[in-house]
Amino acid sequence: MPDNFDAEAARKIIMSDERINVTENNPIKELFKICVNLALIIGSFYLIIFMLSGIILFNLPAKNQVQLENFFSKLIETKVVKISDADQKRLLTVRNNILNADKNFPKTSNLDIFIMDDTKTNAFCYPNGNIYITSALYKELTTDEELTFIIAHEMGHYKHKDHLRNMRDSITGSIVLIGTVFVDPSNQGLTKMTASTIDISNLKFSRVAEEKADKYAIKMLNILYGSSKAGVEVMTKLKEKNRSNIEFLSTHPNIDRRINYIKKLSY
Repeated sequence: MPDNFDAEAARKIIMSDERINVTENNPIKELFKICVNLALIIGSFYLIIFMLSGIILFNLPAKNQVQLENFFSKLIETKVVKISDADQKRLLTVRNNILNADKNFPKTSNLDIFIMDDTKTNAFCYPNGNIYITSALYKELTTDEELTFIIAHEMGHYKHKDHLRNMRDSITGSIVLIGTVFVDPSNQGLTKMTASTIDISNLKFSRVAEEKADKYAIKMLNILYGSSKAGVEVMTKLKEKNRSNIEFLSTHPNIDRRINYIKKLSY
């Protein structure tokens, strides 16, 4: 080793060279890039499955659609109550009046109507088109106009094929969630975040579907009775029976907004 060798100077030169070869990355920026890439991958995957399942479901032959609707409806357990012949006739008369007013209604369902044993004021349209009205709500429907609004609203869901859209969303969401598990099986946070995003998206769709069903019910009221006043009366009763909800986290639009919407569309 030469006498004039400066070890300290050599060490500084080596350290300087090492720093030149080190890439300084901002961890926050790197995390942001990873999140964006994951969102793009998951979003693209969701969109592809969403479109494919939608194409298949909405282009099913009528026979296969009915089979699928009946299959999913049988999975739902419902306790119905026996009603009088007069009530049964009333339900069928209202339904038939709506069908007579709407000649283009799909012929893929019998649209049977049942009263279910439940203390909540609600009504449902099952995938096969059958309509269930809770006993608590049925007691509130004192006029045929009010009953028409409820039945027409549920029939609107079936006419707009909301049940098929729900199937599409369920299929898409399930496949995407399974995909996130395969992408990172050790990270449950990714799956939970994806599930929350899908749930929020589904709630938005549900609120839009409710507004469309309201619009259909209003149309039927105006055709059959010349006024949608009964729709306002029904929604006012529901408002009194149910607590107001936070619309962003609800399957239904705010009741006050629905009432104002119905008033605007009344003849």
